[in-house]
Amino acid sequence: MVVVFRSSDYAPQDRADATRVAMQEQSVPSWVVLPDPDAVDSLMEVWMYGQACIFRAEMTAFRLLRSPRQVRSGPAEMLSVTVQEASNGLLGQYGNQQVLRPGELFLTDLNSPYDYGQPTYGSSACLQVPIESLGLPHEVVRDAATRLTASPLYTLMMTHIGELTRRAEELSADPSAAALGNTATDLVRTLLASAYDMQYARGLMAEVLLPRIRGYVRGHLGDPDLTPARIARAHDISVRKLFQLCAEAGFSLEQWIIEERLTGARDELLRDRDAPVAAVARRWGFVNHAHFSRRFRAAYGLSPREARRAASNAQSTEPCTASQFGASERA
Repeated sequence: MVVVFRSSDYAPQDRADATRVAMQEQSVPSWVVLPDPDAVDSLMEVWMYGQACIFRAEMTAFRLLRSPRQVRSGPAEMLSVTVQEASNGLLGQYGNQQVLRPGELFLTDLNSPYDYGQPTYGSSACLQVPIESLGLPHEVVRDAATRLTASPLYTLMMTHIGELTRRAEELSADPSAAALGNTATDLVRTLLASAYDMQYARGLMAEVLLPRIRGYVRGHLGDPDLTPARIARAHDISVRKLFQLCAEAGFSLEQWIIEERLTGARDELLRDRDAPVAAVARRWGFVNHAHFSRRFRAAYGLSPREARRAASNAQSTEPCTASQFGASERA
């Protein structure tokens, strides 16, 4: 955990001024208003994920006001997507006023004037990503900011920020932290593009979601109940949208799952020749042994037992590989 500021580290009479300075340092030029400066209690934490970061603040009532003049004199390099964790928040931007309830996601365009705050003690977790890396026109960001809930990635984005925050000490120290930051940036880009217009975001949706879907499927191949409905639910999209993404990428989801399961079962049958065939089939999500055998023969031209015998016969001359009985490459 990287604690960048804790008001309790300062003398009571210095806490308000120290909090104002700390908030300025972690954001952009703005006015920091503390309604009750004598009772300020604040904690600020930052975790780096390459060029992206998570900034979490837990504190008593405050307001941040950024004026047009401050925008002109101090343009921002980052865009903020925030989850309101505890207590209501209030955001005014683009002429709109939003009440932000706990568990809601919102965007703050730091290059436009805004008025954000919370009237009571509360907390929020903010994902900051480089604006330049998003590559989106300002009108897309502006229009998307007021309709984030229109994006099918809204819940997924909240979950992602929550995960980067809850596991921040572990994840930000991992060698893959920068890659996680890039993934978060890609997700923000697609969130905004899809909130702006689904047709505009079509290519981005596939680019962001398909690798996650494939990874999820490969991690759950042994689950017999790995249904399209479950996969869609895990990614906060509809089953219709799931099938649409797969069709646009040129593959059948259900057929691909069967192929992945068969590949895993085939590799295990070759690797562990003492394991019962039925047990191997169950470990790869096949609950019906006869169905597994039919699928296996259709894919490889041999039954599971015949494949094992062929492997054993070939062992005396050369190692048996999957290609010796018609293996297909994974998608």
